[in-house]
Amino acid sequence: MSKAANPFNPKLVFGLIAAGIAGFAALLLLLAYGSNLGTPRDGRAHVLSVSATGFKGLVTLVGAFRETRIIRDASDVYSENLLVVSIEPATNAAQLTQLLERRQGRATLLILPKWVTVPDPGHRGWVRRIGTGVPVPAIAALGKDLRVAPWRNPATRTAYGRDFLEGLSLSMPDSAQVVSGTMLAPLVRLSSGDALVARIGNQPHYIVADPDLLNNQGLADPARARAAVTLIDALNATGATGVDFDVTTNGLGADNSPNLLRLAFEPPFLAMTLALVIAALLAGLHGAFRFGPARTEERAIPLGKAALVENSAGLIRLAGREANLGGAYADVLRQETARAANAPAWLQDEALDAYLDRMNRGHEPFSALAGRLALARDRPSLMQAARALYQWKKDTLP
Repeated sequence: MSKAANPFNPKLVFGLIAAGIAGFAALLLLLAYGSNLGTPRDGRAHVLSVSATGFKGLVTLVGAFRETRIIRDASDVYSENLLVVSIEPATNAAQLTQLLERRQGRATLLILPKWVTVPDPGHRGWVRRIGTGVPVPAIAALGKDLRVAPWRNPATRTAYGRDFLEGLSLSMPDSAQVVSGTMLAPLVRLSSGDALVARIGNQPHYIVADPDLLNNQGLADPARARAAVTLIDALNATGATGVDFDVTTNGLGADNSPNLLRLAFEPPFLAMTLALVIAALLAGLHGAFRFGPARTEERAIPLGKAALVENSAGLIRLAGREANLGGAYADVLRQETARAANAPAWLQDEALDAYLDRMNRGHEPFSALAGRLALARDRPSLMQAARALYQWKKDTLP
């Protein structure tokens, strides 16, 4: 067929094949890792959220000056870096307690929630605030007498740092929220003693009472953004290399459940997967650029009587039953010779053998040859006796 008569454009065909392969590979990756890809746009108050109450802006802001890392696995929380944890109303108290136990002696910043929100129907990932004072059962893990309350003195608009945060000043957000408790040591506090930022006990675990100091909406104020970076640096450990942001307590950790498909894309099985992909590509190239006519594969079992006999003989040989067929072969020759010699039909067994013995007196009798064939127990003797009996038949019949 000429090139002009070919109804398919080779470039289009190769393009479709490449697109199909890429789409299938993308489908496999989504099935394996889909739950951990992309940025959640759920409107919640976690470090990956782009809503007003989320902290994606804090991650981006700190990332402009320091190395940042999103912690998706609980086994990665042992770093010396400051770990920022955003607490939500649905945060599990036991899980938060376990996290703080793992972070013993390591700088950890806990951001409390404040706003009651509903999804914004006009913008995916945005929220609308409908009030403050959302209940958070997980706060009980931070101290039995810890109290979270709104700040009710609008005349005070600035909170000042103390201890190692001396010199830091934070402007009070609208509808500010403060925290107090016997186990808390205020680090940024108001004249009333209520704190915006406090340390829990003797551990380097810190609480930010008002999330508007660090969330996306709060960081829209340049002064508050500068104060947030200063606060993060001041709370971080001396030997830290960056800042970590936790999402395990928000239910966004890595899915570590057994997954055979995910194993195919992770060491040590990744090497085998790549080898199979390369082998498939080479097989495709071999099929696309074949030279010469296609070779027809031969049948495993040929057709015909000869093939049937040969295959049957092979099965008998594999079973080791050759020596047991001597008597059967003698019976076959006995019946064939009797029919060819028109022997009486009533002659059977010894009488038929006696009749056949009288047919050719110049050779060894038929009964002796048949008996020797029946007694053969190995292949050489079986073949010798069979050839002798067959030769007797050839010499006897005309």
